[in-house]
Parts: sequence; C-alpha cells; structure tokens
Amino acid sequence: MKHLAIAFVFLVFASGGALAQGGAPDGEVDYDACLSLAERDAVSALDMAQTLKLKRGEDAAGGLHCEALALMKLDRPADAGRTFFELAERLTRADDAMRAEVYGQAGDAFAIAGNAENAIRAYDNAIARMPGEAVYYAGRARVKAISGEWEGTRADAAEALAIDPFSFESLLLRSAANRTLGHPRAALVDANRAVEMRPRDLEALLERGLVHLELDDKAGAYADWSAVIRHAEQTSRSNHPAAIAAQDYLSR
Repeated sequence: MKHLAIAFVFLVFASGGALAQGGAPDGEVDYDACLSLAERDAVSALDMAQTLKLKRGEDAAGGLHCEALALMKLDRPADAGRTFFELAERLTRADDAMRAEVYGQAGDAFAIAGNAENAIRAYDNAIARMPGEAVYYAGRARVKAISGEWEGTRADAAEALAIDPFSFESLLLRSAANRTLGHPRAALVDANRAVEMRPRDLEALLERGLVHLELDDKAGAYADWSAVIRHAEQTSRSNHPAAIAAQDYLSR
C-alpha cells in the first residue's frame, strides 16, 4: 500500500525581525507595520511592500519579504516562492543562516504550489549554506515524497535524523519511504519512535498502521487506525485527512 499519510506542516515563518535591524528608524517602523498589516489585510500589505521596495538597501529587502508573506496569506504560493527566492538571491551580504532561512521559505512556498523542481532547487541552496540544519533536509525529503522519489526521500530523511534524531517529520518520512520501498521492518522502527514521541498524533498512528499492514499484522493495523478515529473524535478532528483515511482503511 503506497498511501503516504503525513501531516505536512509547510511553513513556520520567522518574524523577519533580522531583516529590519540596522536600517533607519523609519524603515524599521515601515517594515514592522507591513508585517503586522500582512496578518490582517494582505492586499494592503502588498501595496505597502511596493513602497518599501522603491527604497534602497534593507528597506527594499524588507519590502520583498513582506510581499512574499502577504502573497502566502492570499493563497498565491507560487508567486510567494519566486519572491522569497529573489530575496534570498539578493541578500549577498547577509550571513549564511539568514539566506538559508529565506531559501527554505521559498522551498516551502514552492512545495505548497506543487512546483517540486523549484522547491528542491531552493532547498538545495539552503543546504549548501547551512548543511548542519536538519529542517532543510526534511523539507527536501517532503517534496521528494510528494513526487514519489522514495530513494531520495529516504536519503534526505536519514540526513535530517543524523543531525536531529528527534525530527518527528523525518521519522515519518523515512518510515513511509522504507515501507514503500519494501522494507517494512525498518519502517516499523521509525513509526514506533514517532508514536512514542507523540502517542496521540493522527499521522503517526496512521503511518504505523500502514506499516503493520505491510507486515501482515492486520490486528495491529486496525488497532492503530481505530486509535486515529478515537483521538480524532475526542479532539473534534473527524474531518482530518488522517481520520478520513483511517476510516476508509477500517471499512475495507
């Protein structure tokens, strides 16, 4: 069974405060105001971002960053990805950590837009600058999983786990990869660890159920999927994709 059940949390944006440091006071206020406006009125934030972009230096960079965040709020991830990537390319004087973070945001946005090629390119750039950060390997693994590139998924998830053994998403990604590639016993090790870390997580329980099924352990699979349904009902998440999938498997 090749169903991949993982909760993909694509974007955890930083506040962006580092981009505002060191500029003129007015620029800092405008940038902060743009970020605040993007949360409640993304269309107006785009206009403010254009004004910032007409300025030079960090004000222009702040305008690009605010524009990208506003585009995400407007459900335009492809445009946001291009804007994040443009910003990362322009930040030639920034340190590697900052540029990697913006490349990572570009990768996240492109992933949401379904543009795997550009997402991987962005994550490649992030990894080139910060090879010791697990989150960028996990992001690239996620995109490869969506594209069905399971060998690459497994390799990137393994890199992430070598850096951060407690990377929950990477455990699920490597479990799904090993399960799909015909290594269910290896998958079970990661699935068990994920459930131990988060015993009530719907995606972890669903994934472990799929692994149990690959091992011909129907009782174990049904127990995990039943737990998904139970926890979903207890937390008013019966419409969660993992709960819907678990219900489908139980009805077969």
